[in-house]
Amino acid sequence: METNLLLSDALSKFVGTNIFVTFEPEVLDFTDTKIPTMILHGQDGQVVQISLKDDLLLKLIPMLKISVFVQNHKVIAWNWKNFISYILAKTGKTCPIEAALIDLKVIESLAGRRLKCPKTFNESVNRVKDLVQTGLWKEVEPVYKAIQIPLITTVIPHLETTGINSVAQHKKLYAYYEIDGQENGRLKCSQFYKDGYVPHAMKPEFRESLKTRCDSEFFMVFDFRGMEVFMLAHLSKDPLLLELCKANDIYSDLYEKIIETPTKEKKDREIAKKMFLPVIYGQSAYALSQRCGLSIETSELAIQKIHSLFPTALSFIEKYQKQLAEHGYVKDIFNRRRSNFLEGKEYAVRNFAIQSPAAIVCLEKLNHLYFALKDKTDIAYTIHDGYVVYATKDNLKTIKKIAFDVLSGESDVCPGLRLRVTCRAGRNLEHMKSLAS
Repeated sequence: METNLLLSDALSKFVGTNIFVTFEPEVLDFTDTKIPTMILHGQDGQVVQISLKDDLLLKLIPMLKISVFVQNHKVIAWNWKNFISYILAKTGKTCPIEAALIDLKVIESLAGRRLKCPKTFNESVNRVKDLVQTGLWKEVEPVYKAIQIPLITTVIPHLETTGINSVAQHKKLYAYYEIDGQENGRLKCSQFYKDGYVPHAMKPEFRESLKTRCDSEFFMVFDFRGMEVFMLAHLSKDPLLLELCKANDIYSDLYEKIIETPTKEKKDREIAKKMFLPVIYGQSAYALSQRCGLSIETSELAIQKIHSLFPTALSFIEKYQKQLAEHGYVKDIFNRRRSNFLEGKEYAVRNFAIQSPAAIVCLEKLNHLYFALKDKTDIAYTIHDGYVVYATKDNLKTIKKIAFDVLSGESDVCPGLRLRVTCRAGRNLEHMKSLAS
């Protein structure tokens, strides 16, 4: 009873006010026994620390909602998603929020800023004001609200707490995702959890040791096919590339256009896959020859051919290099900014122009897929443009249809964009069987 009163007293200090919320440590590990702390910073300078003990968590959620998360007020937070994952793992519940949620870490990342967590309420507010006054907030607000908010409050916490069984380690492992992500806009995974793993960096023997949660389940893996090529075609409106996107296999058709010979073997398709986007992104003839096993002369001819066949696509990409040279930064079509290109490697801006918006579409589809499947199954993990889903014989057809409908449907954030999807299924991630659409 005394603890309840202390918690109520602590939260009563923030009734009807704006607050800034941080955590100690910054990443809360629900797989560890250490007890983290929630720190509330008030606009009058008050600071209250709340120990996130297991026996307090179920009491904390409704109290936070009643005392702090009030409509027409703002909650500025740093890595709020991780708190939701912690609460969900410990209680099976999420923490609803009715105030305006401003995750400063995520928003500043979208705006091209990589800063440390503010120390005080005033510092957090001043950084939000700066985003507003410079116009950066207005630029990133649509994507933040449409994509990041569902990720922060629901989708990623459920992915992080679903877990996957490791036969080798005899326990369940969990993926940790950073929503502010990598420089190209993709989700970044780190092994912050004590019982963690990194889906992006799994070796074959590790992947082979991963199993479903029970014997009746197996994995279904959904991937986008040629996503960055489709994205380039959609953004640049290159007429030939748009036409090739209608083909059954875009890489086979690209090979025939570039090399001017029919595709005879699987390796021909792979050459086109290794060749096309790297040339678009500025790869040299020497690097291309090493990558594809071609002669320097053949590589030079291939580069010339790609430039002559797809001038509209190249022109679209090159305008980003000009933007970087003129302004010192670039913005993708969603106004996501980046300026920290290494000296001498400014050509990386070409990748960013395609990969960054492609990452937003992947996250959009992740959100849609989660909500479409939430009453039927769970997503085990995601890797960029791939989604690994738990399934059983009883719901296989249902899950497959829902996933294909969601992933191949028209994008909301890129109207007119439709992507191709592949599906594989099996009990072992190293030995999956392809399923027709």
